[in-house]
Amino acid sequence: MNKNYFQLVLDRLVVISLFFLLAVIPLIINPFALDYWYKPKIDSLYGLIIILSSALLIRSACSNKAPRITGNPLLIPLVVFGAASILSTVFSIAPEISIWGDSYREEGIFTIISYIALTLIFSCAVESETQLDDLLRGLLITAFAVSLYALVQYAGYNPTQHFIPLMRPIENRPGSTIGNPNFLGKFLVLMIPIFIVYYFRAHNSIGRLLSATGCLIACAALIVTFTRASWFSCFVSLLLLGMLLRGTARRAAIKEFFALGLLILLFIVLVEFKLPISTSQQARRDAHKITEKIITTFDYKKGGIGGRLYLWEKALLLIQRRPFLGYGLDTHAVAMEKFNLEYAKQFNYTGILDRAHNNYLDIAIAQGLLGLTAYLFIITTFLVWLVRTLKTEADASRRLLYCGILAAVCGYLLNDFFIFSVVSVSPTFWSLLGLTISIKRLNGLAPRYKA
Repeated sequence: MNKNYFQLVLDRLVVISLFFLLAVIPLIINPFALDYWYKPKIDSLYGLIIILSSALLIRSACSNKAPRITGNPLLIPLVVFGAASILSTVFSIAPEISIWGDSYREEGIFTIISYIALTLIFSCAVESETQLDDLLRGLLITAFAVSLYALVQYAGYNPTQHFIPLMRPIENRPGSTIGNPNFLGKFLVLMIPIFIVYYFRAHNSIGRLLSATGCLIACAALIVTFTRASWFSCFVSLLLLGMLLRGTARRAAIKEFFALGLLILLFIVLVEFKLPISTSQQARRDAHKITEKIITTFDYKKGGIGGRLYLWEKALLLIQRRPFLGYGLDTHAVAMEKFNLEYAKQFNYTGILDRAHNNYLDIAIAQGLLGLTAYLFIITTFLVWLVRTLKTEADASRRLLYCGILAAVCGYLLNDFFIFSVVSVSPTFWSLLGLTISIKRLNGLAPRYKA
């Protein structure tokens, strides 16, 4: 086989694998399995990382085209986090779960290593600004598709509704291909600010129209998830984005985008005062109203903040008993088992407690304060690096992109105070960290990739 042809095949394999990791993983489901959403995604993630890593290693051995991870500001924090994860697995109260992951959550040591690999791969394997832009556009197209399907579900038409009657959703809250309304909300919090900056970065009316449409559909999908934490987190991230964009975005574009805000407000009014258009009578009875959802936030007897405070209090008790290395990755259900009956009686809950619904507390339970410190080391390093990069960036288009990513990541991290890591959303977050580092790395390089 011609060496140049073999090199071209490897290059193409890398490009396609990167695209699938970022833009296709969120869409993957298996309607013929008991687990529609999570295992198909994590198995696909494992496979793609193995393929991509192999292609990168072979390409490095056959040429001088080796990816460089040196100079990555997250390299040391990621290594520390990986080491803390391995230690918590070694000293786990349920080693098999920590290695392979809980069957419902799939976040064992291999998943954590995959998250770390995603950040490193996307920070060094993207070869041009053109390719990076294509990847982000692909992610936004995926977010549009995920959001549109959520609205279809809300309307009562669910072509992938589970075949097993007991597994069918009892609420008229869409989860789309992400799997759960709360997780879908978390995904959209990460996507909406990026839709907005792509609107401002567009060079023509078609680009602005597509970005505005995507943003409108994503916002509508976020509203019908009826996920209070995601509403709040998105609102805060948009406030931050507004402050960051002062003096950066064109005034005309801001005025145009104001019309989109009015359309979203109209949609909120329709959701609040009109019955959903679902054909299912059960869905009509279970329909939520936005005001009712906000009011129940402060109802201590029906969950909401009462349920969260209960879980956080118990989480702190668990952390005190194994403060340094925690109970082991994905062992939350085992560690929290003693609280199930009390929580069920107090909040009329029939499920199993397997998370504290605060990602930072959940990391501390699984990996101890050592793991939490390592995770915060990654987040702090990234945010400090991004703010400094934003301040020194002279190019307006890149500044817009940095602003959108900073707002998106901050909204996501705020959302994590009320929810936890999940394999249908976390890969996007870790990949985005790596892509952001690539923006800086590629600054000034001539494009080597063409779509």
